[in-house]
Amino acid sequence: MQVFTLASDPVRLTSVLVVGSRRALLVDTGAGPDQATRLLAAVRQITDLPLAIANTHDHWDHFFGNPTFAEAGVTGFHGSPAFVRDSPGSAWLQHAEASEHAFDLPGPEDLAVPIEPLEDGDTLELGDGEVVEALVATGHTDTDLVLRVGPLLLVGDLVEEGAPPQVGLDASPVAWVRTLERLVEVPGITHVVPGHGRPVDLDFVRTQRTDLAAFAASADADDPAVRADLPARMATSLLAAPGAPVAGTEVLGVRVTRIL
Repeated sequence: MQVFTLASDPVRLTSVLVVGSRRALLVDTGAGPDQATRLLAAVRQITDLPLAIANTHDHWDHFFGNPTFAEAGVTGFHGSPAFVRDSPGSAWLQHAEASEHAFDLPGPEDLAVPIEPLEDGDTLELGDGEVVEALVATGHTDTDLVLRVGPLLLVGDLVEEGAPPQVGLDASPVAWVRTLERLVEVPGITHVVPGHGRPVDLDFVRTQRTDLAAFAASADADDPAVRADLPARMATSLLAAPGAPVAGTEVLGVRVTRIL
């Protein structure tokens, strides 16, 4: 399998494209029609295989692009069981905030396309022996989904590179710490791909786990009105597949980098 990061604005989103021999998977679709259209164009520069979608959690910048992909004929949208439950309501709750960043948003009733749930340990087949494994998690939200692709974990906003982790009202700091402890113990993993920023190694994840543990133990963790003052951590090295340019290439404002 080949794996590409697709970095785009708004909000420094890092989507991930996994290309197998029979089909491809895009992880996270962006904040709305414009970003989703550019992501789809970047995907089609890489592969014309049938495409499936997975969403890492129910925040607007990760799944409001779903209808654009559905309108383009993409079928097979996946998320955690909690995402299936919560995303229709999240579309209504987050529509006003998303409208500040994304133009021409569909109405909230049209943002939540039908989603197939992935249970912990479920797999998506992209070809003969080419599987993506699901790990259901909580912490950043109750709807978090992690995907394993060989030595990589695609973790959405459970890890943040280049900016502080976003501990919102729907976050559970103690559960988040436990999730990161679980992820660094997954055998055979070398790198983690966050939902914003560049891929990082396991030492980065351990450091961010320590930051979150300190916050979870503080008095602020009991007050949902207090925003976490967590440090922004930066990747110390860049990940690229052998022979691929580390800086990637740009397609319609989407920075594409092959990492596996």
